[in-house]
Order: sequence, then structure tokens, then C-alpha cells
Amino acid sequence: MEYGNLAVKEYKYNTVKTKKKKRQAVRVKRNREEMLSRKRNIKRMVAVVVMSVSAGFMISEFVAVHETRQQVRVLSKELSAQEAVSSQKIFELEQSIDLGEIERIATTKLGMQRPEPYQIIYVNVKSDDVTETTAGEVEGVGNSIMAFLKGMGSHIVRIFSIQ
Repeated sequence: MEYGNLAVKEYKYNTVKTKKKKRQAVRVKRNREEMLSRKRNIKRMVAVVVMSVSAGFMISEFVAVHETRQQVRVLSKELSAQEAVSSQKIFELEQSIDLGEIERIATTKLGMQRPEPYQIIYVNVKSDDVTETTAGEVEGVGNSIMAFLKGMGSHIVRIFSIQ
């Protein structure tokens, strides 16, 4: 049996307990801080991944647009070249049609002759001009402008035509 002061034993016991509690509190605090830092790091990594993926998509879209524009340029050049060839062929075709040559071939090879004045008969056919239009052709600004231009063209042709 031990004689002495029980208060000292209790004090020592309480200080050990409080030290353990403090250590545990520090550990809990460190664990909490570590978890928060891990969460922050994970959030940062996710943000970096999302930014990288979105940057990749943006770059791929820019590349696709650039390639499409390049194809348009190439096709435009091809179109202009084909239009030049086409206009050249039309010019050559128009130059190859010589009415004098056609008349010479018709008279020499085919034995044709020009008609005599008594062989030409002019017939006057009187008929009313009747046209049918649908609602789609009548309506619209573009159609009215086109109708006006066609009318002007027919008036000009009628003025210069031989009657």
C-alpha cells in the first residue's frame, strides 16, 4: 500500500490524457488538412484535364476550318480554270461556225440552191398570246423584277425586229 497524495497521480493521469487528446486533435487536423489539400489537388487536376480537352477540341476545329478553307481555295482555282477552258471552247465553237462555209458546202456537196422570190411565201398567223401563270410565279419581288426585265427585253426585240 502506498501512502501519498492522490492528486499528483490524478494530475499525471490527466496530463497524459490531455496530451493524447491534443495529439489526436493534431492528427485529426492534419488528416483534415491533407484531405482538403487532396481535394484541391484533384479539383486542379480535373480543371487542367478539362482545359486540355477543350483546348484540343478548339485546335481540332481550327484545323478543320483551315483545311476546309484550303479546299475551297483549291476548288475555286479549279473552277476558274475550267471556266476559262469552257469560255475558250465556246469561242472556238463560235469561230468554227462560218455561214459562208456552210452555204458553200450546202450548194456544192448537197446540191442545194437559194429559193427564188416566187418560192417564198409569208404567212400571217393571227393568234392571241395567252399565258398561264401560277401563284408562285406571280408572287415575290424577284419574280416581278424578272417579269419586268423580260418585258423590257421583248419590247427591245420587237423594236429591232424586221416586220
